[in-house]
Amino acid sequence: MKHAQAFAPAPQTAPKLAFLLPDLRGGGAENVMLTLATEMKKLGFAPHFLLAQANGVLLADAKRRGIPITDLNAGRLRAVATPLRRWLQLNTPFALVPAMWPLTSIAIWAAHGTQVPVITTDHATLSDQYAGKGTLHRLALRASIRVTYPRALQNVSVSAGSARDLERLGRLPTGSVTVIHNPVPKPDVQTGHADWPAQAQHRILAVGNLRWQKDFPTLLRAFRLLLDKGCDAELVILGEGPDRALLTEIVQSLDLTRRVTMPGFTPNTAAYYATANFFAVSSRSEGFANVIVEALSHGLPVISTNCPHGPAEILNTDEIGSLVPVGDAVAMGAALGAALHAQHNPDAARRRAADFAPEIAAGKLISLLPKPQFISTKRAV
Repeated sequence: MKHAQAFAPAPQTAPKLAFLLPDLRGGGAENVMLTLATEMKKLGFAPHFLLAQANGVLLADAKRRGIPITDLNAGRLRAVATPLRRWLQLNTPFALVPAMWPLTSIAIWAAHGTQVPVITTDHATLSDQYAGKGTLHRLALRASIRVTYPRALQNVSVSAGSARDLERLGRLPTGSVTVIHNPVPKPDVQTGHADWPAQAQHRILAVGNLRWQKDFPTLLRAFRLLLDKGCDAELVILGEGPDRALLTEIVQSLDLTRRVTMPGFTPNTAAYYATANFFAVSSRSEGFANVIVEALSHGLPVISTNCPHGPAEILNTDEIGSLVPVGDAVAMGAALGAALHAQHNPDAARRRAADFAPEIAAGKLISLLPKPQFISTKRAV
């Protein structure tokens, strides 16, 4: 009865566009899809979130924006296919946009025979993201992409590098994966409060999940080297994840407890961006790196690793940031030190951030969809 009630079709004048996600936790892909759905609503579509499990810190935000949510009530991702297919048959959305493998492949199988076109979206460099999963997992990843992705209406990735990686991984034709850079909205002028306990002269901000891919240990070692040169600085790392205990241990071992804070996840990142002086990215890999664009939108200079594949595509001039080798604490420490004394151009940073405005990404997605005659590309008033 729960599913029957949740899946009851409703009259809809605008074309319903379904977005499929595991949940609405506060990650990069979830924020991206929420931003994109909001923009598509302004353009005359009726976005709808389908969630394997209806939970996560962004759930209330989606409801506040008036985006309907259906809980597929699937304890595991592999259990999504049956309730998803039932929902598609009852609701016949204009298109289905799943985010992140393996939901992309699952969605293609579930939509087969329903006449609902699927546009896959991957938000990471898959070969890097799953590099540590072993040979069998990699074979399953390759096979599922090779079999399912050609059946989709379109395949999308968030950077040129991750798109080419996806094509190699699944033996897809070169150039067949479309690049749509992640949409990043303008910063919220209501910034709220940011806690910088040390009140240092130079404030360095980092944002990301506390996990292996982000390589915050390298950033902490680089920051230690910066302090050893007499710099009055402090570092805030926003985010939560499985490496918190490890990072806390490193902070203590490097005697950084008075200069480094890790407040956890906060929806109010704008307050920290607005009060920081510099932004640092130490990742081993990125699909795109939304946080770099967010930092640029606040006029911040960015010091980032030259990891595959997003940062180099965003930081296209020395005027707005610098790139250092992955895993090199000495190089990152030196780049941070140089940034403290360099001239910065916040206007150039903001202009670059504007290249990733939500309306640009939404327009590119619309260009991939079948064209109903009653859809306008003008923003709703």
